[in-house]
Amino acid sequence: MAAYLRPDSPAKFRTWRKKKRAKLKTKLTSESVQKWLDKKQKAQKDAAADEVPEKPQPKVIIGHGYVRWVRNRVASGRPVPSFGFELTPVIERCAAAEDLLHLRRAVMTLAVLAGLACLLTTATELAAVVVVAGLWTAFYLDRLLAHRRLVQMTGESIDTGTRARGITRKSRHALEAVRQLKFGTVIPYVTEIRAGSPKYHFVGAGKVWYEAPIGIDVLPARTKPENDDGPGSPIPGPRAKDLFTPPGPEPAVVKRFTPDELLAHVVRDLKRGTAPSPAFHPDSRLEAYGVSAISAERWKGITPEQWTSLNVLAEHGPQAVGAERAPKVARRFLCARVISWDGELAASVFVGFAYEDHYLRVTVRPHVMNPLHPDLRAADGEATASGWSWHRRAWLASAVDVVLMFVRLFNHGKDRRRPELDKQKGPVSLREAYSTRYMDDMLQYDDARRYIEMMQRRIFDSVEKFLEEHNVDTGSYVQQTTVILQNSGVINYGEMGSVQNQPGAVGSQMNAQPPMTGGKA
Repeated sequence: MAAYLRPDSPAKFRTWRKKKRAKLKTKLTSESVQKWLDKKQKAQKDAAADEVPEKPQPKVIIGHGYVRWVRNRVASGRPVPSFGFELTPVIERCAAAEDLLHLRRAVMTLAVLAGLACLLTTATELAAVVVVAGLWTAFYLDRLLAHRRLVQMTGESIDTGTRARGITRKSRHALEAVRQLKFGTVIPYVTEIRAGSPKYHFVGAGKVWYEAPIGIDVLPARTKPENDDGPGSPIPGPRAKDLFTPPGPEPAVVKRFTPDELLAHVVRDLKRGTAPSPAFHPDSRLEAYGVSAISAERWKGITPEQWTSLNVLAEHGPQAVGAERAPKVARRFLCARVISWDGELAASVFVGFAYEDHYLRVTVRPHVMNPLHPDLRAADGEATASGWSWHRRAWLASAVDVVLMFVRLFNHGKDRRRPELDKQKGPVSLREAYSTRYMDDMLQYDDARRYIEMMQRRIFDSVEKFLEEHNVDTGSYVQQTTVILQNSGVINYGEMGSVQNQPGAVGSQMNAQPPMTGGKA
């Protein structure tokens, strides 16, 4: 929908006017009054020093700037897997929206040519008026056609296949590459430093919540001692077979297994049917499959042969023919995901299994996608707007667009050409770039917590069942998983923390590292 949305130019103009008025007011204010105002402002800051400052929502781009950014950053190369929506229709919508940009440029060119024609005739004084009126017409026509496309798209009546015939060669190549490319099981990861501790973020999966590592020594399960004495015997006596028979065979050993066998077992358990969702919960679906995790620094340099080997690694494991076997390049992970809220909420759990020298380590990394940006959430309301009220706002916005166009001619470098969350390096996720900064919806937060805890519990139970089938002692494993499930991501080291110190909460200061000796000062 962002391709057919247009920026609120009057709101930008009001913000600019407010800043200029504040600067002018500061210059005209006397020195004594200004000192009193500064003192008052400082007192207000000191009073709110204990409050966590809430950052505004990240800035995004819509309209033609969004179309260019999707074509150049998202659709170029190998796109990041999309969670909760299909990426190919998005690229098709953006490609189909380019004809509006060509039409606007054509009308603007005609306006400039008409102004030049006026200069060559006796109507020289009308040249500026003709140019400005033509530019205003170009912007208004662009807004009108984009609004109609938006209404059609919300009604699911727009045909991207027929509208995408006049796209540019660059967009056509990007669209064909996305349609032919098999993606979704190869995911890049980056390292984020939060509160002094690293968080490993799978690009495209959303915000990292917390990491839960489990490590156990793979030892044979202890056999239960036989007790032939009845429950009424107060003092059990020696048994005859213990006195006269030789000792029995050695206890059963651990059955050999591999991490790929463990991953396949968990995937099968997760794919089994569960109880249907009740009517008071939103519809959701659970997905489980293997993925290949590769560093974001290597993402751009992936060759076609390596891309194929990474997909084989994700689907069949490192022992399969043609799979990527270099552990320094990529590793295989289990990805369990719940899609809900019509694709807006995606809660994922990435699990890594490592087994070496009789030591098994299970690492769980939950990710949750934040809600859509408010600018995109307002698309439905924009699509329902109509009548003279919409046309009056479009006329005013088109006039402001003309003014802003002349301003950009002198301040070209200040024009934002990318979303704020796009760092312009490495792979980028379309869904993450157009998400809110925080989980600002209580209902989505509750559902995300429930999905994460549900998937973790099912994964832990499946791993425990697999270990029992292979005669592994699960005592230490059960203790560690119980601590994780009971804390639900809140790690307590003997200090009473804030109730809001939860993963994903605003201002959370949760740290997986224990405090220094002596506690807090």
